[in-house]
Amino acid sequence: MFTRIRLTMALMMVLLCLFGIAHAEMAEDITGDCLFNGDKGRSLKDDSYRTVWVSSRYHDRFSIVVEAPEGKTIGGLLIRWDSWPLALTLETRNEAGQWEMIGSCEGEFLAQYIPLDGLTSVRLMERETMGKVRLEISSMDVFTPGELPADVQQWQKSSDHVDLMLIATHPDDEVLWFGGLLPTYAGEQRKEVLVVNTSYARNDRRLELLDCLWTCGVRTYPVFMQYPDICTGQRDLVLRRWNGEQLWADMTALYRRYKPEVVVLHAADGESGHGAHIVVSEAGRDAAAAAADPACYPESAQEYGTWDIPKVYVHKHDENQIQMDWHQPLQAFDGLTAYQVADLGFQCHKSQLGGEWFMQVGGENDNSLFGLWRSQVGPDVEKTDLFENIQP
Repeated sequence: MFTRIRLTMALMMVLLCLFGIAHAEMAEDITGDCLFNGDKGRSLKDDSYRTVWVSSRYHDRFSIVVEAPEGKTIGGLLIRWDSWPLALTLETRNEAGQWEMIGSCEGEFLAQYIPLDGLTSVRLMERETMGKVRLEISSMDVFTPGELPADVQQWQKSSDHVDLMLIATHPDDEVLWFGGLLPTYAGEQRKEVLVVNTSYARNDRRLELLDCLWTCGVRTYPVFMQYPDICTGQRDLVLRRWNGEQLWADMTALYRRYKPEVVVLHAADGESGHGAHIVVSEAGRDAAAAAADPACYPESAQEYGTWDIPKVYVHKHDENQIQMDWHQPLQAFDGLTAYQVADLGFQCHKSQLGGEWFMQVGGENDNSLFGLWRSQVGPDVEKTDLFENIQP
C-alpha cells in the first residue's frame, strides 16, 4: 500500500512538472508602456530602423534609463544599434533610490539581448568612452520575465570551425541568389552557418539582414566586412575602390579563422552582372587556394593556421552541378518549404521591397543551381546535398 502511494505521488509530481513546463509564463512585450529617459521614446518603437534615438549625457557619460510601467518588471531588453554596439554598464536603483551597478554587457552584436532579473528600472551607460560616443539606437524592445517569443534575437558567437560559410555581397543577396540554403542547413539541419556580408549602403540594412537570418534559422552572428557599397558593372572600378589586394587577404583570413567545411559563393558573372558580386566571387575562389598555402598572406597563416577547404560551391557554375530542391516541407518551420521561409526572410529587407528585386523560382539566375568548383573530398554522386562526402 505504502509503495503504491509513493508511486502515485511520484507520478503526480512528474505530471505537475510537465504541466508547468508546458504552461511556462510567456514574456510580455511592454515596450509601448515604458519610459526612456522620462519620455515615451517614440523613435525606439516606431517599427523603423531609419529613425534613431540618441542618448543624453549623464555627468561624464552617455546613458539611457528604462522604467517599467506600474505593476510590471523588466526581464530583458533587445537593443538594435544604429552605431556599432557599445560595451555598457548596467545599473538599477537601490532601496535608497541611488543607482548601483549590477553588471555589464559587452558590445558584441548589433541586435543585443540583455537579460535582467525583474527590475523596475535600469540604466544603461557607456562603459569606457567617457562621454565621447553617444548611444545611437534604432529600436529597443522591453520584455517582462518569462519565456521569450521565438523572434527575439539572441545571437551566438561563431566557433572556430563552422559547417557552412556563405559569402554574400549585400544584405538580401543571401536569399535572392541562394534561395532556401539558409533555412535548409541552418534551420532544418541545425548546422553552424556563418554568413559573411562584404558591403552595405546604410546602417538599417545591417539590421534587416539580422532579421532575415534569424527568420531563416541562422543563430550564428554574421561577419560584416564593411567594404563600401558600389553600384557598378565594372569589376576594375570595384577593385580600385576596395583595394583588391586587401580584399584577397581578408577573404583568406576568413577561411583560416573559421575553417568552413563548405563554402558557397556568388556566380562568376555576378548574378545580375554586378561588379561587386563579380569581385567577391573571384576573391572567394582565389582565397580558397591561398588559405591552404602558408606562403600566401603569412600574417593570417601565423595567427590562425592554414585551411584547405573541403568543398567550394559557386552559384550557377556549369561543371559538377547540383540542383537543390527548395520545395520540400521543413519540420523546423512547421511544414513551410525552404523557399517559402527564404521568401519570408526577404520580406525582412523592408528597404528593398517594391523595387526591381524579388524572390523567384528558376530563370537565368536559378537560386537552386550550384556547381562544385573545388573539392578535396571527391565528386558529388547523389547530388542532393552540399555536404555529400563531408564526415559529420
